[in-house]
Amino acid sequence: MQETLLSVGIDLGTTTTQVIFSRIYLESAAVTAIPDIKITKKEILYRSPIYFTPVLPGGQDIDFAAVAGILQTEYQSAGVQKNAIATGAVIITGETARKENAEAVLHRLAEFAGDFVVATAGPDLESVLAGYGAGAAELSKQEAGSVVNFDIGGGTTNAALFINGAVQQTFALDIGGRLVRLDEQQYITYISERVQPFLAERNLPLFVGKKAEWNELCLLTDAFADTLLAVSKGEKLSPAAKELFIGPAAGELPRHKVMFSGGVAEFIYRNSTADRVEDIAIFGDIGPLLGQSIRRRFEAAGNIPLLSKEKIRATVIGAGSHSLHISGSTVTAASSALPLKNLPVLFLAAQTPAEMEQELKNKLILFPEELPAIAFRGSCAPSYMILRQMAAALASELREREEKTIVVLIEEDFAKALGLTLQRLLPDRSIICLDKIKAGDGDYVDIGRPVGGVVPVVVKTLIFNV
Repeated sequence: MQETLLSVGIDLGTTTTQVIFSRIYLESAAVTAIPDIKITKKEILYRSPIYFTPVLPGGQDIDFAAVAGILQTEYQSAGVQKNAIATGAVIITGETARKENAEAVLHRLAEFAGDFVVATAGPDLESVLAGYGAGAAELSKQEAGSVVNFDIGGGTTNAALFINGAVQQTFALDIGGRLVRLDEQQYITYISERVQPFLAERNLPLFVGKKAEWNELCLLTDAFADTLLAVSKGEKLSPAAKELFIGPAAGELPRHKVMFSGGVAEFIYRNSTADRVEDIAIFGDIGPLLGQSIRRRFEAAGNIPLLSKEKIRATVIGAGSHSLHISGSTVTAASSALPLKNLPVLFLAAQTPAEMEQELKNKLILFPEELPAIAFRGSCAPSYMILRQMAAALASELREREEKTIVVLIEEDFAKALGLTLQRLLPDRSIICLDKIKAGDGDYVDIGRPVGGVVPVVVKTLIFNV
């Protein structure tokens, strides 16, 4: 039997804001009496126009009223009611995630957009969603070796390495088309503080109020392109180039092919050449020139980019169609306690029930105000004795907590048995025990009400003002 979910993706980026609506198809792939529900198809139903992200005068805050107006217009244009949305993602990315009111706006938008829409911001998840939306995951299944997707927007470059369809690594850099902005008279109106050390290292005399000179802008965008090429090839970076990383630097990248998405990718793949400042001033930033520099540098190095399925829309398509995980039908889920949003994750690396109990005791001290979701891998097909010991280990530490809802996430497939055992030990609690969910320390999860016999789950990372 086939079930469908309606999903929304909303992306507030440094430069643009977009909305998509998708339909996700679920079918049972069971060959035994045990249900096995899988996502079989993702269909995009509606794509909004691309809007400039609205900000209030002064540029320090997002204009929530204007963003809400965009959403209201697009819901009406798509013919979608808010209460029809089952899942999806609202994400604030790039420099917009650093606006002073970003977190407040994000949570207000999540409520505006639907009862179960994940609210998230941060380079890790954005890298993954853009890679899925651009088709990098799919191509990595077809191409020899692996695929790295660089999603280059207005404020940041978010990269994800895929091997055989699975994410192996993510990283992000402060490289984007809106980090230097121009007016129509070709004067520089904005330079991001994040790139000032990079400019100083290269003795580039760019500053606000100066009339832009073509050669200087080319030196900057070529240096950005050289940095991305060096990262792709695993070469040594200058001190200022290393500072462009947002969080951890890129690890070792195995032999791979590259592809690009994001707004700047429109100019990487476009066969056009700008050679005057006025050619790019009409766009208001260095994005077109950055795309041109990246294309030249990568082609000269023989690292010809693969053609992406989506460019400027990659992240929003990933948010609307690829942010969802489903936990199977053999789970324990107290529906009355759902949905849950922004629940922190505590991961247990211990291998035995006794070690789990001790690790849980040590880590719960870090969560005095909110009980986190307890996540661990577990073994394949554990015996009933081991299940009882696991449940007893969890119950011994959770019994003293005041929270009425307990969430357990398991990578392996025995959630129902563990959840029922834990429920017998803690009969006054609402137990939610889900399997086939991989989450780690620092992650957050949103868990929706059961739909079509499965429980929708989004695993995410919330990062603000990074």
